[in-house]
Amino acid sequence: MFEVQDIMSSPVHTISTEKSVFQAASYMKKLGFGGLPVIDNEKLVGIITSSDIYFSHPNRLVADSMTKKVIYCSPADIIWDVVTQMTKYNIKRLPVVNKGHLVGLLTKSIVTKYMGNQYDPLTSIHNSIYIYQLANRLITEGHEISVILFDINNFGHINKEYGHVYGDKCIKNIAEIISKHINNDCDFLCRYGGDEFVIVSLRKVNDASKLVQSVVAAVKKESIEMGKPLSISAGVCGGQRKHARKSANKVIENLINKASLASTKAKRIGKEYLLCVDS
Repeated sequence: MFEVQDIMSSPVHTISTEKSVFQAASYMKKLGFGGLPVIDNEKLVGIITSSDIYFSHPNRLVADSMTKKVIYCSPADIIWDVVTQMTKYNIKRLPVVNKGHLVGLLTKSIVTKYMGNQYDPLTSIHNSIYIYQLANRLITEGHEISVILFDINNFGHINKEYGHVYGDKCIKNIAEIISKHINNDCDFLCRYGGDEFVIVSLRKVNDASKLVQSVVAAVKKESIEMGKPLSISAGVCGGQRKHARKSANKVIENLINKASLASTKAKRIGKEYLLCVDS
C-alpha cells in the first residue's frame, strides 16, 4: 500500500522563526504559495499562512505571527488516511514530519494527481493500483476477502473480427454491467488489465459465486441485444485462511493468481466459472 513518502515533495521551502512577516510575505509571493512551514533548529514549530500575514504587522517576527498548532503527517502514513484528513480540514499543504524534522510536503495538487492515477480512462472505474491498496487495507484490518476475476472470452478474436473500437465498447459495457450488480458496501471493482476485471469482496465464496452468476447472465443478455458474440468466464477465490498470513501483498497476489487460474480453467473446460477455496 502506498505511503506518504512515496508521493510527497522534498526538499521543502521553509522560513525560519526570526524572519519578519514582510520577508515571509515576499517569499510566499515569489513562490506562489499560500503558506510556509516554519523551522527552528531544523524542527517544525509552526506554519505561517496568507491569513496570518494579513492580520500581522510587516515588521513582526514570524515566530509571533505563525500558527503554532499544525496538522501534519508521518512519511509512513497511508495515503488514503491522510487524504481523508486533508479533505476533512480543507488542508491544501500538509507538512510531513519524521521525529520532529520536516522531511516533505503533501499538496492538494500531488494528491489530485495521485487519485487520478487510480482510475482507468476507458471505463472510468478504478485500476489495479486501487484494488491492491484496498485489498491490502482490508486484510491489514483483519477482514477475510474473496477475489473474483472476470475474463472476456475470445477477446483477441473479437478485436480481429469486429475491430478495436467494438472491442473497447465490449470492455466498457462489461464494466457497466458489473458495476450495476455489485454492492458498493462490500464489493470493490477494478479493470485489472486488458480484458480482465477484478472484484475484491467481503462476501463469502458461495455468496460471491451468486454475484458471478448474475453478472454472467447479464452479459449473455447484452450479447443478444448487441447481436454479436460476447461472454465472460470467471474465477472465484477466497476462504478462511488456516495458516499464519504472509504479508498482505502476498495474500492479495495469491488470491488474484488463483482466481485467474480458475477463470482460465473454466474457459478451457467450457464452464462459466470455477471456485477456488484458499487456506
